[in-house]
Amino acid sequence: MTTNENGNLLDSSGNVAVDFVWGGFPLQPNDVREENGGELLVATLDNHSIAYEGWNGYPLYTPDTEGAEGAGYIVVRSVIGETTANATDIFEDAGLVVTVGSAATNTAKSITRINVTSTTAATVYTTTASTAYTAGSKVTIGAGTGIPAALVGTWTVTSTNASYIVIAGTGWTVADTGAITPAASLKGVVGTIKTQSLAAGANSIAVGAAVTIVAYAS
Repeated sequence: MTTNENGNLLDSSGNVAVDFVWGGFPLQPNDVREENGGELLVATLDNHSIAYEGWNGYPLYTPDTEGAEGAGYIVVRSVIGETTANATDIFEDAGLVVTVGSAATNTAKSITRINVTSTTAATVYTTTASTAYTAGSKVTIGAGTGIPAALVGTWTVTSTNASYIVIAGTGWTVADTGAITPAASLKGVVGTIKTQSLAAGANSIAVGAAVTIVAYAS
């Protein structure tokens, strides 16, 4: 890279290379100065000593290239368990185009046993596959024969297995553990998101990409 008579680095147009940003303003591509055939900078606004001396040439600005990681791409977050309205806002704020799919089947499952492993976690066993729920899902346990009152309510699923789910919450004790006469009382919370078409954690999704969210039906 060439320099002018003052020793300033010049860009490909022969103007002083700009390698900094004034305040919150975007980078100026060409800073035409008097020695390059331009005009005097306005001294009443700034003496621009940094431009001439302090940081000249370091670091030089390198523009993002098309497709570079981090340029126009986002990290997809999970909206599982969020309401449809909140999930839509989250994705739209991230620059994604959201489609709300038809509500998912939400058949109640029968609970056969609850093992309370701590005051903040409980394992809920069901008669049919519990893999319909994923981590982050919101579920409701309804009242039923043998179901402790402390477990009746809405909880967040932390993990799943073919025969049980683990929920997080408070208000119960290990004494609430026990077998239960099967009762159709475990369901996904109506209107909360069950699935999203873009996996959470993906970091190469371009802004403007499409994502479909599906909520639990009634």
